[in-house]
Amino acid sequence: MSIPDFSHVKSLRWRNHATLTPFRPIFLVRSPLINLTEEEVAMSHVSVPVVECPKLVRDFCDGFKDLLPVKGAYQSFVALVSAAVFGVANMSDIARYFLFAPSVSQMCDFLSRKSLADQLNRRYRRRLLAVLRKIKSNPERYQFAIDDTLVPHSGKSMWGVYTWYDHTNKSYVNGHKILVVGVVDKYRNVLIPVAWEILHRDLSKVTSNPDKQGPSRVHETGWQVALRLLDQVLSSGFPKLPVSADSWFHGEDFCRGLDSREIPYVIEVKSNRIAETHGRKKIGKKLTSFFKDKIRQLILFKNRSKFASEAVLTLRDSDAPVKIVAVANRRDLDDDVFAYYASNQLTWGAAKIWGYSRGRWAIEVQFRELKQFFALGEAAVRSQQSIETAVSISMIALTVIRLEQLADADSQSNQYIRPIPAGVIVRDLKMQSLTRSILKLAIYPQKHTVQAFHVRYNRQNLNAKPAEVRRQCQTHVQKGGPAKAA
Repeated sequence: MSIPDFSHVKSLRWRNHATLTPFRPIFLVRSPLINLTEEEVAMSHVSVPVVECPKLVRDFCDGFKDLLPVKGAYQSFVALVSAAVFGVANMSDIARYFLFAPSVSQMCDFLSRKSLADQLNRRYRRRLLAVLRKIKSNPERYQFAIDDTLVPHSGKSMWGVYTWYDHTNKSYVNGHKILVVGVVDKYRNVLIPVAWEILHRDLSKVTSNPDKQGPSRVHETGWQVALRLLDQVLSSGFPKLPVSADSWFHGEDFCRGLDSREIPYVIEVKSNRIAETHGRKKIGKKLTSFFKDKIRQLILFKNRSKFASEAVLTLRDSDAPVKIVAVANRRDLDDDVFAYYASNQLTWGAAKIWGYSRGRWAIEVQFRELKQFFALGEAAVRSQQSIETAVSISMIALTVIRLEQLADADSQSNQYIRPIPAGVIVRDLKMQSLTRSILKLAIYPQKHTVQAFHVRYNRQNLNAKPAEVRRQCQTHVQKGGPAKAA
């Protein structure tokens, strides 16, 4: 066999900008397959196609196959999850560059199917519990983490978009607020999302309010949604793992809900909370004042040292006492405490409570990676069903990579080894797909693959709706002509 001629490959470089394509490495090409002139080569950037679905994605998606009996539904699901893993959200780009993807219309119909998101989420939790068998055999290794994140959107015509206050930037943001309950592997410091929901402000039921004339709309608050998601997770078979959350969740109603479910928790509390009693003694002091002169002890977590004071206190408006731990960087009392944590487990020590509080940071890493790598909130959809399904697709794509991270780390002898970063795994998947694309298009070309490449890669298709160009090419082929650019 003659050696393939790759002289038309001008350069290989990295492109990183807002418009995401299946591969960051791109070719500047002059190829008879794409039929570009010299001038067009100088002006055009043609992305490398994804010829087949990565095995890592296909194996996980096979667990959902029986839920998608409708023609084209499973194909759409696999294409959308693969695109999310590669960071692609635009439907036209998915239909154009992923050669195994169906049409844009089929993928949009798939996303808009009624109750699809709930079905996928229930199956996802059962499949996740089957994969993470150590959750039941070694529950001390895991914990729950709860938090929400803002996904900005410029318009208000999308379902579920409201104006929210961003506590990080101290400004108001228009977009979705997504609440997530995740399982944290404390050995690997990795979180896998288990349940999630888009928070609403006025969705739910119309009820009669005796204090006001006429009906009034009510909606679930964040802590109510968090408790409901926890109930769904527990009903799926997960054990009652300790829950960690930031200070925005430390309300008395949320803590009572966790106590009634007998779920241990470690939640950050604000420094201005009032401690009413210490044992039988009434004090009525802020936490900053109470812990100001308390002796601090050395605590360790993963070889990191801090200094902490602890006390069992009853906070104002609270029904039950809690263990409060005040954590500082130095033993010197002149050094201010930087965080206070509350737990309903009165026998836990300061070091253990501090350790569970540090496990919550994994959910912040998850939010960053969802937005950076897995196209969370970037799909151009507007209806409730489509938006909820698109969020589930991003979560499933993240989990595919998370499970690969854990499988690689668990194969090592050191149980505390840090897993490979998610971005490295995604990059490796892209390069593996690049190799397969070259093999199937240039070295060992297959007729149907090359034909699909001709149909989707041509000058008109680069800036036109993929379905229109595809219909023109298919009509041309049916009439007896070659599968060439329209």
